[in-house]
Order: sequence, then C-alpha cells, then structure tokens
Amino acid sequence: MRRPVKRLVIGALLLPTVIRGADASKGKATYELRCAPCHGPEGRGDGPVASGLSPPPRNFRDAEFWKSRTPETLRAVVKQGRPGTLMAGFAGVLSDQEIDDVIAHLESFRPAEH
Repeated sequence: MRRPVKRLVIGALLLPTVIRGADASKGKATYELRCAPCHGPEGRGDGPVASGLSPPPRNFRDAEFWKSRTPETLRAVVKQGRPGTLMAGFAGVLSDQEIDDVIAHLESFRPAEH
C-alpha cells in the first residue's frame, strides 16, 4: 500500500472514533471566538493579532501541517497548548465536547489530497 493511501486509511479509521458526535458548526462558532484572532477566520495563520506573534500561528491550510496530525494530536494541543509559542491550552476553558467540535471545524481547513 502506498504511503498516502495508508495515511488516508488510518485517518479514516481514527477520525470517527475520536470525534464521534462532534458538531463542526458549533466548532466554527467557538473557533471564530477563541482561535480566529490568531489563526484567522479561514485558518491561514493571518488573524488580526498574528503579525505580533513569534512564532507565527499555524496555517491550517498548509498540506504539510496535516501530514502528521490526527484528531488526537490536535486535541492535545488545544487542551494543553504548545510550549514555546503563545498557543495557550484551553483545558478548563472549553469542555471536551467543545474541543472536539473545534477539531471537527479544523478538519474543514484540511487541503484535499491529490
């Protein structure tokens, strides 16, 4: 099995078990409030405060970003933050369901694989 196909199959198997019941539309509302100031409304890392951040916020439209990301790794960063950056953790601020909803919305930024 070729590597991209293998990743796609593994991702397809993991996704339903990790974010079952997630609501991307609710996640979008939370993302717009909590994430878009840094990551931008379209997830390009170009939010209104992004220019003042070092390192810059992630661009969720970048295919390279998605190569090693699973819903579990995304959940860990949203909950715990990212050391060495201004990405704060949202554990205790957002519920597990809200985090799963945000992750479901983040998936909408994933570029299509060719």
